[in-house]
Amino acid sequence: MGENIEIRNLNVRFSTNGKTIQALRDVNLIFREKKITALIGESGSGKSVLGMSILKLLPATAEVEGSCFYRNRNLYELSEKEICKIRCREISLIPQNPLMSLNPVLKIGRQLAEPLWTHLKVPRKDAWKAAEENLEKFSFRNPKVVMNQYSFQMSGGMNQRIVSCMGLECGSSWVIADEPTKGLDSILRRQVYEVLCQARSDGSSSMILITHDLQLARKLCDYMAVLYQGHLVEQGTVQAVMEHPCHPYTRGLLNAMPARGMHSIPLAVKGQKREDSGCPFYSRCQEASLRCRKADIMECAVSPDQSVRCMNYA
Repeated sequence: MGENIEIRNLNVRFSTNGKTIQALRDVNLIFREKKITALIGESGSGKSVLGMSILKLLPATAEVEGSCFYRNRNLYELSEKEICKIRCREISLIPQNPLMSLNPVLKIGRQLAEPLWTHLKVPRKDAWKAAEENLEKFSFRNPKVVMNQYSFQMSGGMNQRIVSCMGLECGSSWVIADEPTKGLDSILRRQVYEVLCQARSDGSSSMILITHDLQLARKLCDYMAVLYQGHLVEQGTVQAVMEHPCHPYTRGLLNAMPARGMHSIPLAVKGQKREDSGCPFYSRCQEASLRCRKADIMECAVSPDQSVRCMNYA
């Protein structure tokens, strides 16, 4: 295992108002060290839940079963004190919602410098200077001004770049980047892409990229994992998955890209009940047969670089 992050038989459920929602179901996935793996899928597919589970950041309503091994330790079995030593120092996070992540009553400078003196024991004066330099990397023209402002004085795109800066500044071995380009225009997306590339060359070479931006995933990532309704339906190298997608859902995601004509994925058939067994994509799949509805679909290797859960390959 070593520096890999290995997910085994992961199930995550949320219990609210007497109802149970299965967010992830029997996920087995290895995030390889010194590689960048993209997690892709529609909203609600379980991408962020998977990322947050690694650092034990899910809410108290979450019931987690399974294992997450990193450096020969099961992270799910660590105490809060133990996992706090791993957060930021070894595995850092670029959160999806900057407004929820940034403290509105603390200046940006304090929030950027504090992780440096808390986790890396950098002297406060040096931490403040390093924070300014990091803001420059994220294309802030007046970092000294930004350091003395609050998050509510920033635009959504600026706050997104600030939390990206916070997630990368400690030089962690692993970075979980949850939608780092969300809400950014094409110019700023390019800038964030360049910073992520720089982070890789500077040492944060192991990364999990949670994204809807398939173009970013193609340019930046080595591997790709596709989630649908909490199920891992396809995984492999980026080249294999994007050039030869096997699962109908993966093909649907790729065909929805602007460069491919923005063809929408069909909606589920109205009134069709979702089965607990079988393929979760059954009700939307134009290639489905009756056996897809209830059969136990196992993961099948279609090549050394790619595997899929689909009855077309069973």
